[in-house]
Amino acid sequence: MKKLKITTFLTVFFICFNVSSANDDDSYNSINSLIDQENYFKAKEVFDSNIGTLTDVHVKFFEIILDNAFNKPKKSHEEAVLFINGLEPGVSRELLFKVYEIEADNAFKLFDYKRAKAITNVIINEYKSYLTEDELDDNRNNLKIYNVLENVPPQKVDIRAKTVMKMTKDVAGLKNLKICIGNDSENFIFDTGANLSCIIESVAKRFKMKIIPAGIEVGTTTGHKISADLAVCPKLTLGNIDVYNSIFIVFPDEQLFFSRANYQIYGILGFPVIEAFKEIHITKDCDFIVPKKETEFSEASNMALDGLFPLVFFNQKHFTFDTGADSTMLYHNYYLENKQEIDNRYKPQKVAFAGAGGKKEFDGFIVDYEFNILGKKVTVNDIQLLKEAVDDETVYGNIGQDLIGQFDEMILSFSQMHLTFR
Repeated sequence: MKKLKITTFLTVFFICFNVSSANDDDSYNSINSLIDQENYFKAKEVFDSNIGTLTDVHVKFFEIILDNAFNKPKKSHEEAVLFINGLEPGVSRELLFKVYEIEADNAFKLFDYKRAKAITNVIINEYKSYLTEDELDDNRNNLKIYNVLENVPPQKVDIRAKTVMKMTKDVAGLKNLKICIGNDSENFIFDTGANLSCIIESVAKRFKMKIIPAGIEVGTTTGHKISADLAVCPKLTLGNIDVYNSIFIVFPDEQLFFSRANYQIYGILGFPVIEAFKEIHITKDCDFIVPKKETEFSEASNMALDGLFPLVFFNQKHFTFDTGADSTMLYHNYYLENKQEIDNRYKPQKVAFAGAGGKKEFDGFIVDYEFNILGKKVTVNDIQLLKEAVDDETVYGNIGQDLIGQFDEMILSFSQMHLTFR
């Protein structure tokens, strides 16, 4: 079955800006275009190569964006504060608006919910004209989250020693970790594609979590929206790791129950908790390892963040990366670049998304695709390819377990933003 994908609309949106001078137009437009496409990898390459041609304002602006994208929210926050407080003449409101959007994302990633609330209020009240109706709704939805969380202490993680745990596979083939809260425990899906951790209401009550009415709207892969509440978990434990003040979206049990497979999801361990481990190893034998000492990488980062969505860079293309997806999927951008070959080689057919919002079908193909990873060619067969664009995605696809499972070990480093397969 297709995995459930949770979103909370905390993605940073980028549009084209008008602030530029004649001597930096080409570099600025090139970098900005890549950021519009969420291709932060190539944007950083172009920025590093052309920094001398950019104005000081544009250098500072792109540093705020790229530090945010490569998981340096504290550095991006410090730069954003200096940018906002020390504006040079000629900086447009439009440019400032985008910095505020990035700073709201920084605040959430730093678990400073009160600041995230204050900035989002500024965006809604002072920059409403720059928002589409959907973006305005997203900001209002975010505000509901921040209103509930503004007095919640920041999430903290204590890695007492190296942790080695066995992951188990559920009936959907997704990898689960045993989460302990007090004297109780439950298996939760390990899902880098979930913006926030999730739990069903009955388990939240069993764990004695305080459920806070929030009425937030949560998006799914099928485009539907589900109303949900929030809960704060004072302490959860995985092996030798304690996580304090983690946030969970609380769903009614039936929203995460799939009757055809008699399959109930009890909880999902999402990005804010996973990222806090700094480095994770997952082996083909389902060992989950969090080392006490991190691995050193000499190569350029091949992982970035679009809001709370991990992105990876393979085959000179950027993809979302989702350990909670059982299979890889290719998107409309890939079809556009390879239209003639695909139309000639493959027969059109319907492809489907299935999740908490139900099932939705799209026109597409079933194709084979070859990845070049660390100099090694890996073919994934029978990949679903979407012929049409869905939700304005700009990436080339989503990496799932069918590719991950072809390697003996996967290393995720969120401190160095590096994804390695062995």
